[in-house]
Amino acid sequence: MTDTPTTTAPATTATLAANTPRRFYRGGERILAFRGLDVPADFDGYRPEDWVGSTAHLFAEGGGGVTTLDTGVPLPDALRSDPHGWLGAAHVARFGEEPHLLTKLLDSGERLPVHSHPSREFAAAHLDCDHGKTEAWIVLVAEPGATVWVGFRDELSPEALADLVDAQDERLLAALNPIEVSVGDAVLVPAGQPHAIGEGVLILELQEPTDFSVMLEHERFGLELDHAFLGLDRALALRSVDHGPVTAERLASLRRRWADVEGHGPALPDEASAFFSAEVVRPVTGDVTVPAAYAAVVVVDGSGTLTSRHGTREVRAGDVLLVPHAAGDVTVSGDVTLIRCLPPTA
Repeated sequence: MTDTPTTTAPATTATLAANTPRRFYRGGERILAFRGLDVPADFDGYRPEDWVGSTAHLFAEGGGGVTTLDTGVPLPDALRSDPHGWLGAAHVARFGEEPHLLTKLLDSGERLPVHSHPSREFAAAHLDCDHGKTEAWIVLVAEPGATVWVGFRDELSPEALADLVDAQDERLLAALNPIEVSVGDAVLVPAGQPHAIGEGVLILELQEPTDFSVMLEHERFGLELDHAFLGLDRALALRSVDHGPVTAERLASLRRRWADVEGHGPALPDEASAFFSAEVVRPVTGDVTVPAAYAAVVVVDGSGTLTSRHGTREVRAGDVLLVPHAAGDVTVSGDVTLIRCLPPTA
């Protein structure tokens, strides 16, 4: 008989192993380097995402992605075994037994395709899901001149958008707003906005917990149309895309410098809080104590300690942790910078 892992209450903060499902685009070396891991002998170059604290599955490409804790228990089972301990009573009362958050490390080994994500309203109406996919990018590593693109520069008619999608050429990327990024930048990408991530960027990504993407650019990545358009008719899928324009003023409102935070403060624009939040913790002038919360924690620089009712543990750059609400308030000490990724506020 095969032993079945036992789901238990969250006795301690969990250290998360890398969770890197195979994807259709290249990347992954920067994730391994950031986490202090060796490149496996069988590494195929198509592991560009590390799904952190994931209760979500890939839409295609085999359907993996769910986090398994070091106890051998899938995270959804652990949450169901003690939702109040993991998520807190206020979260459970409002949102139920799901964290409503997916966190990733993403390494763009090549430019990603131009794509967009549906809103909650579109997903509820056409994809039988309460979650869309608003997301945010927190830049941890960027090669010189690294660029991302967000939103159409000019308003496009439905016909013009359809023509660009049919053409499958560089005009689609050229229609977007380019944004040069460096370490310390953060960008919020509302659902519906077409976007792309250029080669040479490692980001910490927060998003609604789905893998819904409308791949406006798909031929050069060999994606089947059912994958590219979420199994929907193309015309319906394109209705989920914002036709622009996204002005310079609007772009500015979607950006923030997370690296400017000292002590404790937000990493993302306030607009993100309806979907998720990210907090920078950097105890520059003394220890910082943050309130109890379910959080995916990524240590981005230095080393230090985390102290909670579960005790004190050492952390260093590259560590990825899942902290349950039951850990209580957490005190961060040392020459360390970490980012807490949090669900929407209950």
